[in-house]
Amino acid sequence: MTTGSTKPAKSEITFFSRGGQGGITSCQILAEAAYIEGYKDVMSIPQIGAERRGAPIRAFLIISQNIIRTVSAVTKPDVVLVFDEAMLKLPPIINAIPRKNCKVLVNTKKLNKETPLSDEIEIYTFPGTSIAMNLGLTLEGLPLVNVPILGAFSKLTGLVSMESIEKSLQNKWSEKAEKNIKSIHMAFDKTIKVN
Repeated sequence: MTTGSTKPAKSEITFFSRGGQGGITSCQILAEAAYIEGYKDVMSIPQIGAERRGAPIRAFLIISQNIIRTVSAVTKPDVVLVFDEAMLKLPPIINAIPRKNCKVLVNTKKLNKETPLSDEIEIYTFPGTSIAMNLGLTLEGLPLVNVPILGAFSKLTGLVSMESIEKSLQNKWSEKAEKNIKSIHMAFDKTIKVN
């Protein structure tokens, strides 16, 4: 990893997913990829309660070029990953997204014009659901966007390279990682800035 001035000393990421979408797994894979990338310290923090399939779930990731000295949930994320556009209708989620100085990535082909996101943040979209369905990345018929979203993350932030994400996927699934690796490249190519 090049630790020049292009990458911040510390970045905080919030994952908003639903139970069964693999948000916590996604956070853990990205944490390992950041470590592979050469960050000195990473911290993956799942917020687990009485979740059920479909219920909103949060996970937090801090990646740093220095030792992380405090352990806490992310309250002012630099990047927010939203696995399901419908989650933007939930006040607790909208209220947790900063009004400025933030990049938000939403899994949708086209963002609803009525979205309550601030005009002062960078908003990106990618068609994670269709990518997952096309590649057969499903669980009980439901699309898993937790891996494709990592390719989109790499494109919009540049914080973690595709090569490091690929290595993390190979570490997790070895020869079964092929479809997942394909999905991150498809998501990378199809991620667009909305505003």
